[in-house]
Amino acid sequence: MNKSSISGWRDVLSFTFLQTMKSKSFIISYVIFLLLAALSIPVMSLITSGGLDGADAKDKPSPIEKVYVDNQTSLPDMDFAELHDTAAFRNITWVAMTENYDIVSDRIEAEENTSVILTISNTPGMYSLSFVKAGSGPVGDGSLSTLGDAVASQFDSYKRIALGVTKDQETKLDASVATKVSMLDISGNEIVKADTKISFSEYWFIYGLWFLVLMVNSIASAQVATSLVTEKSTRVMEYLLISVKPLALIIGKIIAMLSAVLLQMVSMVVVVFISSKVSAAFITGKGEDIMTKYLPENIFENLNLGNIILCIVFVLLGLIFFATLAGLAGSTVSRLEELQEGLTLFTITSLVGAYIGVGAINVLMGSGSNPYVTFAFLFPLSSPFLVPGALLVGKVSLPIAAASFALLIVSNILLLKFVAKVFETLILHTDNKIKIKDLVKLSRYKTN
Repeated sequence: MNKSSISGWRDVLSFTFLQTMKSKSFIISYVIFLLLAALSIPVMSLITSGGLDGADAKDKPSPIEKVYVDNQTSLPDMDFAELHDTAAFRNITWVAMTENYDIVSDRIEAEENTSVILTISNTPGMYSLSFVKAGSGPVGDGSLSTLGDAVASQFDSYKRIALGVTKDQETKLDASVATKVSMLDISGNEIVKADTKISFSEYWFIYGLWFLVLMVNSIASAQVATSLVTEKSTRVMEYLLISVKPLALIIGKIIAMLSAVLLQMVSMVVVVFISSKVSAAFITGKGEDIMTKYLPENIFENLNLGNIILCIVFVLLGLIFFATLAGLAGSTVSRLEELQEGLTLFTITSLVGAYIGVGAINVLMGSGSNPYVTFAFLFPLSSPFLVPGALLVGKVSLPIAAASFALLIVSNILLLKFVAKVFETLILHTDNKIKIKDLVKLSRYKTN
């Protein structure tokens, strides 16, 4: 690729970027994305905190005022007095039921809709705790479930005391049991292998970056292909080709569309960050950032300027690779109605890479690094989805990351050379959709 073959790409970039930013579809989608980003964290905060009252909801008095305890076991009667130490259950009166069950049940339904019946029974091998409440009234399923969890925990303590289990025995019963399998060398020394498995939070962090790259890639690639087909069908392409070479045209359009989509994504990240801080201050009530709950504990240990720059460049190289494929696919059709058919192979290709990546993420969580994970790190179709997240949590070695980076660069160069050979013929093609075998034939001819 000589200099003249890409001269003018900046003009194409600025023209395409400005046209994209002015389009109504882009503006509408941009506003929708920002609104979704702004509302996502407050909605998550409300869901995880149980409402506007956040963490203080647990301290609100329960609507249940009286609990009739129907103890049908051989255990001594229990008053659950320890639950009075909890603010939510402080107003509850515990009464051992001496009346007929049906009489109490009917009274609760008719008069005492703030009362419930707790039945404690046992069958061979298990104890059962069940609640009965009025069909209507202030006592809801949520408040009954909260009380049930507390009662179950307290009942476990009562049961152990009644059975004569001492504190020391209780500690031993509750002690966790860990197993370890070790490998020894011929001298009997333990072979220490590095733990390459990822934690649950690391899994979701890498998966989140995987999803973000997949979303940006899909949107940007589709816009590149749509732009090419639109300009072919409206003959704008012919005017552009008067002053620039086909390769410069595709490079300018790829970078322009990636810039537009990345602008959307960066804006969404900024809005999510601001929304998270606002939610922490006004919804949770304790200044606790909900996003920090889902970040790996050691994420900041692996963050440095080199990792961040390499991660960004890696993502950009992957987006350029897939956008070039989409541009090549888009140039094989001449009408918008044929675009989906033309992008079929591209869609399959990108999904193959994405699912290889997500498969490697699951393997990393289950068993750690293995040959399949190494392949996914190195394979150009999957590495843009997988390597950035693994790099930031320190689960990919520097040699593997460097080799993956080099392979992606080589793949981009080879793909652009392939595009340079066939794009000049395809860009003005207005006949039926070009097939793969035709692309291979066209790549054998040199462009002017």
